[in-house]
Amino acid sequence: MNRALILCALAALASAEASPNIVFIYADDLGFGDLACHGHPRIRTPSLDRLAREGTDFQSFTVVSPVCSPSRTGIVTGQFPSRWGVHQHFATHEQNVARNMPDWLDPGAPLLPRVMKQAGYRTAHFGKWHLSGGAIDGAPLPPAYGYDAAAVWTGPGAHVFDGTDYGLKMGDASAHDQHAASWISTAATDHALRFIRESGGTPFYLNLWLHETHHLVSATEDDKKPYPDVPEPQRTYYAAVTRADRQVGRVLALLDELGIARSTLVMFSSDNGPENSHSQPGQKFYFSQGSTGGLRGRKRSLLMGGVNVPFLVRWPGVVPEGRVDKETALAGVDVFPTVLAACGVRPPEGYKGDGEDMLPAFKGEKQTRTKPVFWWWQGGHSGDDWPAFAMRDGRRVLILDETKERAELYDVIADRTQSGNLAEARPEVVKTMREAIDAWLATLPKAVNPALQAKAASKPSRPVAVRTTPVTAETRRRAFKNWDKDKNGVLTLEEYRNGLAQKDNAESRYRQFDKNKDGRLTQEEFTSQQP
Repeated sequence: MNRALILCALAALASAEASPNIVFIYADDLGFGDLACHGHPRIRTPSLDRLAREGTDFQSFTVVSPVCSPSRTGIVTGQFPSRWGVHQHFATHEQNVARNMPDWLDPGAPLLPRVMKQAGYRTAHFGKWHLSGGAIDGAPLPPAYGYDAAAVWTGPGAHVFDGTDYGLKMGDASAHDQHAASWISTAATDHALRFIRESGGTPFYLNLWLHETHHLVSATEDDKKPYPDVPEPQRTYYAAVTRADRQVGRVLALLDELGIARSTLVMFSSDNGPENSHSQPGQKFYFSQGSTGGLRGRKRSLLMGGVNVPFLVRWPGVVPEGRVDKETALAGVDVFPTVLAACGVRPPEGYKGDGEDMLPAFKGEKQTRTKPVFWWWQGGHSGDDWPAFAMRDGRRVLILDETKERAELYDVIADRTQSGNLAEARPEVVKTMREAIDAWLATLPKAVNPALQAKAASKPSRPVAVRTTPVTAETRRRAFKNWDKDKNGVLTLEEYRNGLAQKDNAESRYRQFDKNKDGRLTQEEFTSQQP
């Protein structure tokens, strides 16, 4: 080859490595076992299979929460979500207050998109947001978090259907509307493709956060055509996964078309494990038929099925092709520092992250994680959701219940299905890791410190900007509007219970509101009384 051509090629590769484009695609409730390349016998995922074939499949990657909002907080901050008081999904103001949570992620947090924007990148977020929720007035818009462009659902500002033909056909345009849910990721991808085309050579950072396979799982008849012999509810679920895969393929095709695939780092993952399934038609999660690939636990569980999710990385010429890494203990909080390292961008001054730069692992080098990963699940604790605390240190994962008396210890590399509890055989390891969990909890802001959790009157300290205003008639009116799902002007007991964060004694509290005892709670009854 001509020497000049060789030098040009080397220069182009060096430039690509210096300022690569970043595309982070985040699925919702997609299980580890939902990919064909992970062994699913029926679901077709050709684009994700291609991503794995042309990059590296990190099979020991974990997110830092088994539910949506805190998992996403960990990605964009590089810090454990408990540091920001985010331990369940953002909901209505009333639910957030009951959970001792803020109404949104503080935009003053260290944020990956803002750092990238300050480094000269164009930044965008298209798709699910859920760094706030419940249609709460005053929630910061995406630009406050560092995005140049955004179109979202489950969040404020422009909706993904805005400015598209889809929005004219979608009814309430919500991800819980059956028709809209079949098109919402397609619309988000349309925005993403337009953003990539308009970047015009300027490096970009892009989040494309898909709807699939969160409830409401839906599919059009065209979506279902690849699965003519599959019965319901699996047919709808499989079709939804393949539709999401198609959006990934559209992004990869455009990178090829524009000749920028080699200068683009693409990452694909899921925010947590698959939703729990219901068995009867008409039940809420009837179509939620995701697979953990044999891992114990699902969404809302700190067992590996709830947090060990797909993580595929492609960066041609940098990330090895066709590699399967089953050992590297990557975590969601590592995305922040690793992206900065890949782009040659310094973290903010004084930044203290919980993740670490895992770029050597991306490049195929053996890299041993030096920081542990911690989890604190403050939701329900029944069935496989019983763990409240967990810690990963290399190969070992310790899980504890709320009392910290029930303990299970696993080598999750040798025993991915967590079938052999090592706690009794290794009490010294359990003791050391339990003490590490206690030490970590002591570093959290007072609003989420277990020693103060029971003291509801304690004023939270920054950075947890919890709103502590009392529940007023106005906040009750907002709650009523959100909980009245069929919009008929009354709350049934089921609607009331579903809206509550703390469901204990829901029936008796409902009866206290329902003064005329007709089993139909009006807005006037709900807003004018205190149960």
